[in-house]
Amino acid sequence: MIRWLQFRAKRLLRRYLRLNLSERVAGAMFALVTFAAVLVAVLAHFAGERLEENVNYDLLAEELTHYEQRLRVDPGAAPLMSASLHIYRSVNLNELPREIVRLRPGIHRTIRRDGRSFRILVRDGEFGRLYITYDVTEHERGQRIALLVLIVGVLATLALTTWVAFRISRPLLGPVHQLARQLSHIDPRERSIRIAGDFTGNELEPIARSIDTFLERLDGFVEREQAFTATASHELRTPLAVIQGAVELLTEQYAQQPSADKALARIQRAVREMSEFTTALLSLARETEGKHGSDAHCNVGALLRRIVEEQRLLAGDKHIELECDETLRVPAPDSMVAMVIGNVVRNAIQHGVGTQILCVLAGGTLRIGNGGQIAAGDLPNIFKPRFTTRSSGHGMGLYLAQRICERYRWNLRIDSDAGTTTTIVDFATDDRKEVVCC
Repeated sequence: MIRWLQFRAKRLLRRYLRLNLSERVAGAMFALVTFAAVLVAVLAHFAGERLEENVNYDLLAEELTHYEQRLRVDPGAAPLMSASLHIYRSVNLNELPREIVRLRPGIHRTIRRDGRSFRILVRDGEFGRLYITYDVTEHERGQRIALLVLIVGVLATLALTTWVAFRISRPLLGPVHQLARQLSHIDPRERSIRIAGDFTGNELEPIARSIDTFLERLDGFVEREQAFTATASHELRTPLAVIQGAVELLTEQYAQQPSADKALARIQRAVREMSEFTTALLSLARETEGKHGSDAHCNVGALLRRIVEEQRLLAGDKHIELECDETLRVPAPDSMVAMVIGNVVRNAIQHGVGTQILCVLAGGTLRIGNGGQIAAGDLPNIFKPRFTTRSSGHGMGLYLAQRICERYRWNLRIDSDAGTTTTIVDFATDDRKEVVCC
């Protein structure tokens, strides 16, 4: 029974917590008033009954005492006989009803006889055993009517309380709903938004002022980030452009010297990767307009082929096998797609076991498989920043790739089991009409 009650209580609590704030406030008020009303009604009912019984029994005892005094003066005095009170003596047992003869001395609350209710007091004294009965049938009817009126009053009070609770909870919680609406309508791209002025003199004013303080600090962070982004965009791009120009000039000057080709090619590749990395980071640091923030389209197949060819030079004894559909185009800048593909390919080369790496691009999905298996405890953390399984790693490659995929609503995941790890980039997850395979 106790377990069942605990189960019901927990179930009711879960349902209560699923209600909205107005309903919870109204429910709490209803429960409080219900408990108070029922408690007062029960106490009033039993206190009234107790008081009435005491009064009745005092009356019966007083009548018996008065009759005993009469007997001392006149031993043949007739006992009291009225519409509701009857006194019997033990010497007249033939006049006593059977239900009363069996009673022992003391108070007997309710004895039913011939469809009527009696309260009886039996007492032994110098004149033998005396019985006094009091007919309370009409009184009990009155009690039932009073109890019915009490129940109706409690129910009416609860109904009125429920109505008042819902009527009061709405204006009481109006400022809370207003604050929630204003917070939900704040545009992250807008600065200098403040809301405390709308809650002056209200209980929520301290909360609104705290939110304004947070918004003010947030505006400062955004302004500093935008200033850093603008500065970094200039300070990083300019030296990269200078290096790129110098490499192109050196390539023309030493075109006839094969010994310099490899070094210049590595410099060109590093500059291009650095440029793409810088562009991707700056793009992630900015708020974008629309779904993608750019009208550029990238040929994923051509970009994948270029990245694989570049990585083959750094792969050592690992062989990269490529199956590529060069008709796939996605609405994103080349730098963003290059960051994703470059990171997952390098990750397969650096962390893979064995010499075989398979890259397959087909149907809007890129799959890169390599030997080796990620530990079950590491797999949930693989996309977290600064998480790496190599002492020389920085743990930022897959994190940045994941961030870019979230920006463009692609799906990046890693499956690792049976000694094989496969990285999957689905470019057509969210809106296939924007992925063109022609």
